Amino acid sequence: MKIWVLLGIGIRAVLPVVLSVCMCSCSPQNRVHLDTGANARIGSGQDASALHIYENELARTPPMGWNSWNAFHGDIDEQKIRGIADAMVALGMRDAGYTYLVIDDGWMADKRNSEGKLVADPNKFPSGIKALSDYIHGKGLKFGLYQDRGHSTCMRLPGSFGHEQVDMDTFAAWGVDYIKLDSCYAEINGRKSSDDFGVFKECIVKTGRPMVLSMANYTDPSWAWGGQEIGHLWRTSFDIRPRMSSVYYCADTSAGDRIIHPAFNGLWQFAGPGHWNDPDMLQVGNLKTDIENKAHFSLWCILAAPLMAGNDFRGMSETARNILTAEELITVNQDPRGIQGYKVYDDDGREIYNKPLHDGTTAVLLLNKNSEPANITITWDMIGLSGRQKVRDLWRRKDLGRYSGSFTAENLPQHGHMLLKVGSRGKPLATPDPVPLEQYAVTQEGATFLSDLYYIWKRGEAPRYDKSFDGKTIVMNGTIYDKGFGCKATSKIMFKLNGYAERFKAVVALDPSYQGNEAVNFRVRNEDPIGPDSLLYDSGKMTKDTPAKVIDIDVRGIDCLILTLQGKEALGNWADAQVVVSN
Repeated sequence: MKIWVLLGIGIRAVLPVVLSVCMCSCSPQNRVHLDTGANARIGSGQDASALHIYENELARTPPMGWNSWNAFHGDIDEQKIRGIADAMVALGMRDAGYTYLVIDDGWMADKRNSEGKLVADPNKFPSGIKALSDYIHGKGLKFGLYQDRGHSTCMRLPGSFGHEQVDMDTFAAWGVDYIKLDSCYAEINGRKSSDDFGVFKECIVKTGRPMVLSMANYTDPSWAWGGQEIGHLWRTSFDIRPRMSSVYYCADTSAGDRIIHPAFNGLWQFAGPGHWNDPDMLQVGNLKTDIENKAHFSLWCILAAPLMAGNDFRGMSETARNILTAEELITVNQDPRGIQGYKVYDDDGREIYNKPLHDGTTAVLLLNKNSEPANITITWDMIGLSGRQKVRDLWRRKDLGRYSGSFTAENLPQHGHMLLKVGSRGKPLATPDPVPLEQYAVTQEGATFLSDLYYIWKRGEAPRYDKSFDGKTIVMNGTIYDKGFGCKATSKIMFKLNGYAERFKAVVALDPSYQGNEAVNFRVRNEDPIGPDSLLYDSGKMTKDTPAKVIDIDVRGIDCLILTLQGKEALGNWADAQVVVSN
């Protein structure tokens, strides 16, 4: 399937700094809230300058640094981390922009001290975290630390639930500059993700210390419930692995329609200075071949993804170092305009991404994912240009000349690619129009059928709009329904109610075409796809012989609603799924 994105959703003139639906640097009265109320929780009685720094001065470009997990997992200690800090300086990584050194899970003792504070594992870090932080800062680096918003970390060490302020105060006292906040076991916290992370924002601001908040929230979409007003970056994928299938999966969660409606063309409209989509840490240096390492780095650079290296710098090859420090690629990633690259062409694994830059030029990635060699052509009309244009190969650091109308990368092998800079300095080029709020959120009075809105997140296979999953008319118990969804278990679909709707109504049953014996549940949840506290409705077990059930529930104040068909392979229908706002 080919997509020509610029023809599909239009062109928009863009200011030098383009963000998503809200700009963290704009004044509160001018923001469009999507939303969590996090700012309301933070405002009164707190240091306005600390809030200003947190929202407007941190992570204005994607954070760059190193994280311990991909190289060591939990096998970390003081000697290794000091060695990494030394290598970051000696090998030029710091000077290339990799300034954050982040220690992931496994650093802490299995119990808090008598004052209820976190302490380092005395065997791994005998000098303590403050001494290590001072050492890292002494190298001209910034210090990052891992914690979990649940009662335990993923390695079952003490989490922050119930200790949020004391932990953030402790981090501030230790000189932490960057917090990676994980989500293991958070489903039993009794709070929505937006509320959970909002608590941490409030606690961080209260400390008065500027600390970047990286939200490792991969169970539900931070961009949908206002994550840009809480943290500085958020995960869009499950954990990345050292293989290209995983790299491409993580890239697609940010740049494709794997988890969001195809109309959005990825998550680019939700990213910008101060808040970034995070497809997880780099595996450069851990992959099998140089071409894989380069393809991975090229994708993360054009996607404006955080560049958090995950290989062992102490034994890094010169080739891996050259890839990670490729100056012209890093410049694309760190472009102050903050546009996340987006696809303008996708044909069976032959892909083209575009990232307009602040100086009037644009970065273009031509990538072949397939095993067969391919030619890939970018035409200037795909990226808002015409006539003869300058083309520069950023990996080779070489001007290729002027090309009229198009440029072709020839005979690209699997994972083969070219990252180009096209055009001349001048007025910044336009980007596609973002999807308007009214096309994916409830904004009007009366009844709104959810099948008239784009879903903003999904797990499992995409629903069929106004049809059964096998593409036929929705019929249940002899009644024909013109509106609704056909789904295949297990599916989870999120819609943005925007805190505006009052009632959710639907009729649910298995589709008559399904003749298996599976029993499924239709469930409606508030924002979070897991955890008992988010559950608003459960149909109980339903089989092909169970009569249709009518749902009519209160959804006042709910920002994001998730419809779940819980099972293995059964086909089910959400007929007449709608929300109602009183006139």
